[in-house]
Amino acid sequence: MTGPLAGVRVLDLTHFVAGPWCTQTLADLGADVVKVEPPGRGEIGRSIGAVYSGAESAVFLSCNRGKRAVALDLKRPTGQRIVQAMARDVDVVVHNFRPGTVDRLGVGPVVLRRANPGLIHCAISAFGNDGPAAARPANDPVIQAISGAMHESGRAAGAPVRMGVSLPDFAAAALAAGSIMAALLRRRRTGQGCVIDLNLLDAQLYAQVDRMTGAGEAPEAEPAHEPGVRGSYVCAAGDALWLECDDGELAGRALGISAGTARGLRDHLALTCRDAALRAFEAAGVTAAPVQDLSDVLPGPPTRTVRVAHPIVGDLNQLRTPFDADPPWPPATIPPPLLGEHTEAVLRELRADNPTDPALCPAPHNPRQEQL
Repeated sequence: MTGPLAGVRVLDLTHFVAGPWCTQTLADLGADVVKVEPPGRGEIGRSIGAVYSGAESAVFLSCNRGKRAVALDLKRPTGQRIVQAMARDVDVVVHNFRPGTVDRLGVGPVVLRRANPGLIHCAISAFGNDGPAAARPANDPVIQAISGAMHESGRAAGAPVRMGVSLPDFAAAALAAGSIMAALLRRRRTGQGCVIDLNLLDAQLYAQVDRMTGAGEAPEAEPAHEPGVRGSYVCAAGDALWLECDDGELAGRALGISAGTARGLRDHLALTCRDAALRAFEAAGVTAAPVQDLSDVLPGPPTRTVRVAHPIVGDLNQLRTPFDADPPWPPATIPPPLLGEHTEAVLRELRADNPTDPALCPAPHNPRQEQL
């Protein structure tokens, strides 16, 4: 079986998290994704973050499965001409440079779509292509702060709290992938390509649509660790629980105690194991859930993960992109590529399709042997 995007060719000019997350989604759906990175150290995702497997960054490994890699210097005319030639024969180009950068590099939508009118050109940025903040750099925590998400996460504790997951990056990546697939469907009917612009701030605000749909009145701050208020953290024998109950007496009765006050619940739960408390709440119809860390959640069922063989790190057990279909399609199992690993192979294909293009004659250096 093949994925639903089999035959779709994607030119990936992305870096860091949001852009690579988007193109990995397309790869998991069966698209042929070719990633272009600068020679030397490659894109920034290869050398950032606090978690590494050997010398490989978990940031890069987690967002680049299923791709082939080409090393090209887009600051040089030869690299620009090669990317322009590649873009003539692909369906989608994705980048997450700051606004204006691709135009300076000669690979913006006007140039690329002049030679390939059916091209779908997708840009992911922090604040969009116009407006006073368009040129400002930003990352996930900056977007969380600006969007109000950090304030919302910290209301109960009384101080802003950064979410432990990169929701702005993921939301933008998911919206971009969905928009690209919609554009591919429309092109099938009309033959027209398009330009797509997504930004992290809008994506994060979209994730807070329930907060923004009301009358504009900010909800009152909720106290932390106070059972009896709908939605609060409590602890059973030191293990955290999320208790969603606005009736302290009901929660108390579920545990077989009459003192359903916040203090009474805390005192009783301190001597009760978490699993027993969860069973008691479930039996009484009180919504409660364990506050788990990743070790509690993973690896989970076999369908949740995919194993790929990396030439340096070894076997990687990674989360699959969460698509569910019947009949299913296989996930991409090509490991995250080494820098420039597929440069020569991809350029051979390109030279076969464009034999008279002088920019494609010299093959760039392939650093694969040095990395091995």
